[in-house]
Amino acid sequence: MLTELAQYAQDHKLAAQPGFKPKSVKGYIHLSADGTFTGIEVLEKGAEPVNAPDIGSIANGTRYCNPLVEKAKIPLCMVEDEKKDKNIPTKHTFFLTMLDDGVEYEPKFSAIAQALRDQETRDAMVAALGQHKLKGSAPIGFWVDGAPVEQTPGCAAWWSEFRKQFADTPSGDLPRCLVTGDLAPALKTVPKVGGLQDVGGHPSKDAFLCFDKSPYESYGLKQSANASVSEEGMTAVNAALNQLIDEAPPFCGAKLVHWYSREIPDEVDLIRDMTSGSWEYDDWGDEDEEDEPEPAPEETEDDGEAERAAMNSSNRLITSVHSGEHVTAPLSARYYIMPLSGAGGRMMVRGWYEGSFEELYTHIDQWFDDLMLVSPDGKGRTKPPKLEDLCTRLIKLDGDPKKIRKRMDTLSGRLLDAIINGNPLPDEVASRALNYIRSGMLSSESKKKSDKADQTQKEKQVRKDPVRLPIEEEELAYQLLKAWLVRDQRQRGEQNIMGTDINTSPHTAAYNCGRLMAVYAAIQERAMNVNVGVVERYYSAASTTPAFVIGRLAALSQYYFPKLSEGSSIFYQRMLSEIFSEIDLAQLPDSLNMRQQTEFAVGFYQQRAVLDSKKGAKENKESEE
Repeated sequence: MLTELAQYAQDHKLAAQPGFKPKSVKGYIHLSADGTFTGIEVLEKGAEPVNAPDIGSIANGTRYCNPLVEKAKIPLCMVEDEKKDKNIPTKHTFFLTMLDDGVEYEPKFSAIAQALRDQETRDAMVAALGQHKLKGSAPIGFWVDGAPVEQTPGCAAWWSEFRKQFADTPSGDLPRCLVTGDLAPALKTVPKVGGLQDVGGHPSKDAFLCFDKSPYESYGLKQSANASVSEEGMTAVNAALNQLIDEAPPFCGAKLVHWYSREIPDEVDLIRDMTSGSWEYDDWGDEDEEDEPEPAPEETEDDGEAERAAMNSSNRLITSVHSGEHVTAPLSARYYIMPLSGAGGRMMVRGWYEGSFEELYTHIDQWFDDLMLVSPDGKGRTKPPKLEDLCTRLIKLDGDPKKIRKRMDTLSGRLLDAIINGNPLPDEVASRALNYIRSGMLSSESKKKSDKADQTQKEKQVRKDPVRLPIEEEELAYQLLKAWLVRDQRQRGEQNIMGTDINTSPHTAAYNCGRLMAVYAAIQERAMNVNVGVVERYYSAASTTPAFVIGRLAALSQYYFPKLSEGSSIFYQRMLSEIFSEIDLAQLPDSLNMRQQTEFAVGFYQQRAVLDSKKGAKENKESEE
């Protein structure tokens, strides 16, 4: 892990020289070659940080400071508060000492030291800072004769030697660095990295390696002697972490840090595709409307066409790689995935995955295929979902919607593991998705009852609650169920794998009971407009004990059939007969296990999509005619 991070930093030229650190500079003091003050240049907000010498944590003490780039009050000896700034004169003297020491390496240091030793020149600099509204706490640097001094070769050479006096003197044999593999002095403590504040990280940054507590010590070894890393190696690792964390997408209370062993175009970043849903199936399209003429492009534009084209960029490129139209660079790469979060000033590595790019593509492509379902209205297919949106279907409906990420638990990590490795989904995925759907049915029932009465402001807010979703927006839970079922069937070696739509292959009794549930609900909805329907009242019971409920639904339907037109009555009776012909009533299960409940839910969803589609409406209309 450490070696791969260091290699990433090296490949992308991120690793700063040991002893240097990226720093944000608010302004530069400009000096001529003879030390004459010529003005102050204020940098724009958000300017690129500069690599400057850094002395480390001892700069927070009472004697030392950083060279060249420091808070303005130190080089200019600005004592703004007698109590808070009592150490400024001492640090100012040390600043000048460093400049004097480095003149031999970089002559421009002499111009800075000369200017800072002149009280009148320092007063002019302080006045100029005030005019530009820069405070004493603002980090400043120095330009001498048209160039920033901290970036000169002489500065780097001087600092490499000067800083050795602050290094720990190694005793005995040198340890081997776990990052570079070289014999080198080990850091006692490693510098921290930021970027995890949104996922539990500390405001003062977090350490990737730390041994500050006795439980983390082994064989009497203290601090990082447990896992020795050199300054050079850790500088590279932290440089890589800084960039990767900044670019990582959020995932269920963590940052999904990932990279590849070689340069990969943004359009084929498979991990980002997986989390954002930027993927296109091979069979996009509205199969139910093949007989309808396609509108001219200049008259009607498909709202999803641009989005689909963007989603397909990754799939097209990788497909072309398989066909030999492009070089096989992406396929020969390896991927690395490391979800990170913060915990008490330490980084928590919540997983580690690595493998071939081609294998990852195969597994992610299979993942989206397993999720694919007919859309709720029967038009085409469901869109590739975002991974985090799927995870929201695995938590309870109640709770603060703004804290959804914090409520996601380790199941999200197990789901990620199954996707990346192409494994069956945990059984808990199906269990929670089923509970989510049933909870949605109950929420829908209470919502319909409240719609009938006069609404208070509080009740109106409940109706707008984004967590309580109708069936059209609960499709993600059904997609999870279908994916769980398909992978379970595949693991068992079954031949009749659950498809995207209803097909003519024989299905289980549980699946067909779900279809019956959808038809009986449609009959009631067609016959009369009611606030609480068959689904809200009977879905939960029917999905667990169908033998006790299907008969009751059949009896209720006899009450609704006379309220239908003759054509609609024939249409639904024909559909019921077709489904019942596939069920052995003698073997109708009294209770359903989790797999059968999943089959019931998928059957209900797919049958309802058929009924809600234009094709279903067309057949119903034809029956009436």
